[in-house]
Formats: sequence, C-alpha cells, structure tokens
Amino acid sequence: MEQQRYHIIVASIIFAVLAWISINMSGEYTIVKQMPVVLENMREGRALKYPVPRTVNVWFRGSGWQLAAIHLSPAVKYFIDLSSVGMDNFVITRRDLFEHVKLPIALQPIDVKPDTLILALDDYKEKHVPIATRIVLEFHEGYGQVGLMNITPDSVMIGGSPTLMAKITGWPTIYRKYNDLRASVNEEILLEEPVSYSTTVFSRAIRLQVNVQPFAEKVFTGIPIIATGTPVNREIIFIPPQMNLIVRGGIDQLAKLTDADFQATIEYQKLVDDSSEYIIPALSVPAEVKIVSRKPERLQFIIRKRL
Repeated sequence: MEQQRYHIIVASIIFAVLAWISINMSGEYTIVKQMPVVLENMREGRALKYPVPRTVNVWFRGSGWQLAAIHLSPAVKYFIDLSSVGMDNFVITRRDLFEHVKLPIALQPIDVKPDTLILALDDYKEKHVPIATRIVLEFHEGYGQVGLMNITPDSVMIGGSPTLMAKITGWPTIYRKYNDLRASVNEEILLEEPVSYSTTVFSRAIRLQVNVQPFAEKVFTGIPIIATGTPVNREIIFIPPQMNLIVRGGIDQLAKLTDADFQATIEYQKLVDDSSEYIIPALSVPAEVKIVSRKPERLQFIIRKRL
C-alpha cells in the first residue's frame, strides 16, 4: 500500500511540473540571442573598409516554446551578402533585419544591436606588427625571473584595409597571470581574436618562455675603479682603489659569473668638475642580476700628474 502511494506522489509531482512548464511556455516573452555574423561572397583581394562585428545581439519576441527553439538552435545566424557592395558606403539598419536572419520557425526578430552597419570595400594590405604581451608573473618567495621573457614569434602578420592597418601598431596576447611561480614557463599563449571581420590575424598563438630559478646572493670582490677619458699626462688615485659588490640573481647564473663581469667607471671630466671630495662610480653589471649593496658606497680621489 505504501509502495502504491509512493508512485502516486511521484506521478503527481511530474504531472504538476509538466503542467507548470506548459502553462508558462505558452506565454509571450522577449529574449536576446547573440548571433554569429556570416559574410557571404567576399571579393578576393579586397578588405572591409569599416569594422564589421563578428557577432550581433538580436531581440526576439514569441511564445516560450518558440524562443526555446531559437535559443537552442546553433544554425541561427546573421547573414550579410557582400556581392553588391563596392567602394561606396552601403548602410544596413535594423529595418533590414528580416533580410539577414534566416529562422527555422515562424518567428520574427524585433531589434538588433548594433542597429547600423556601414559596409564598403577597400584595397587589401598585409603587414607585420610586434606582439604585445599581457602577461603578469608573480614568483614564490625566494624565486625570480632570470633573463628576459622570450616570445616566439615576436611579431605577427595582420591584414585588412590600409586605413585600418595604419592604426594598428601591435597585436596583444590574451591576459594571463602566473601565480607563485617556482619553475620555468614554456607554453603556448593565445593571441586575442579580432573583434571584427575588418582585421585578419594569421597566427593563433605564440610560445612564451621564462627562465625561473631560486634566487641567491653572492659577493664579488676587488672590482677595480676606472676613470675613462683620462689624459695621458694625468693619473687618478681612488681611495680605496677597489670595491666589493653583493648581487642577487638565479643560482645557476651566479655560478657562471666572475669578477670580470662587473665594472665600476667614472668619466675623467666629471672628476675635474666635481667640487666634493667623494664620487659614486657607475656600475656595469649583467642585465639579469640586481645589485644589493656596494662597499664602499662613495670613493675619494686624487688627480695628479703622471710621473
């Protein structure tokens, strides 16, 4: 008896749900559907003079059943025939909407955004532009980037009308953020998709390579001080004559460096013009390392005739 009641309860719930769906789906509603734009009969060797979006938003009104069919149909698209479009401007407005949307059921669209498209053809041009990376690197404590970020290729071919091509100076990657990095990066990063049909991008992705290593510090001692441009009849005595550096960098990289990779220099004329007793030389260090400290910070000097 209890088993029969269970089946009756389940059947009642299912019937109530179906009745509720049937009643609600019979009412009228408005939905917005994002439709892909399909360009037909594009002439070879020509480009769109103005941006034409790859998607448009179309408003439909109808019964719930009709709108469900539209919403679930992948075949509903916004078609634009370019066979009659030339170099002069041709305008499509929302009044022309019915001519461009082919529907599988008897339902009419009521609005579209953007509501106006300007079509015209132009000459076609291609050019290379540099890749603009949108990549953020955040490292685990004690780790860091060694060397420069490497992207391959570093430029991409794009195509479109000469007017539009002149405005494009680079092409971006998608935004990508790396958190808590403690290992090197070597992977593909997608390029941004063009938002309109007016620009063609001939590559889909670039390869990103970043050398990540544990960071350490190392002391380099006895770096000589050199006065550049010193006349042959003059000599400079620095006090002290050498300095020590503490630098930070990747462990593998620091192991390859020697004292000869560092230079401390100052121009002779700056010494002549200096009215103080101390100078701070310029340091030349490998690009991938960072100076933590220098000792001494400042040097005294004496200019005298060469004996």
